[in-house]
Amino acid sequence: HKFAFYSPVHTSYSATAPLKEKAGQSSRRRYMDKLHTSHEAVLHTMINVFTRGSYAQPHTHLLITSSGEEIRKDESFLVLEGRGKVITFHPSGKVDQVIPLDSSKATMVWIPAGICHTVIATSNFLVLFENKTGPWKEGEDKVFHPCFPAEGEEGVDELLSEWETLKEGSA
Repeated sequence: HKFAFYSPVHTSYSATAPLKEKAGQSSRRRYMDKLHTSHEAVLHTMINVFTRGSYAQPHTHLLITSSGEEIRKDESFLVLEGRGKVITFHPSGKVDQVIPLDSSKATMVWIPAGICHTVIATSNFLVLFENKTGPWKEGEDKVFHPCFPAEGEEGVDELLSEWETLKEGSA
């Protein structure tokens, strides 16, 4: 038998206040607190805090490396605080589905590898408990959808405004 030589990580719901402060001060308007012990961990567990106006370029966690290896990473969210949306997209860039996130309803979402998606906050803060398949290597985690601007590029604010108006369900 093998046993781990590190301690469990413990946090509480009240610990989100300093994370929200860091998100509010970040140029990206979000902050991720990693609870896993290393990039090599098989499961990555995080508290991910988005502020309203934070933009995550639509992306998927299914990619083929330069050596031809297929990397598939599923992802799941549990809403701890606030409201927001997961928006999924067709390969063409058309909105496929809008999934509301609401802490008062204890919303949980699982996103299989290969589903192009983004997350937006529709309240001042959206606090998510997130799990994603590891390990993490630079350049081998996600593929960005080419129809959408990268963070900081022109057109981001207009997209966020449009996405905030989307209603729940399939487009």
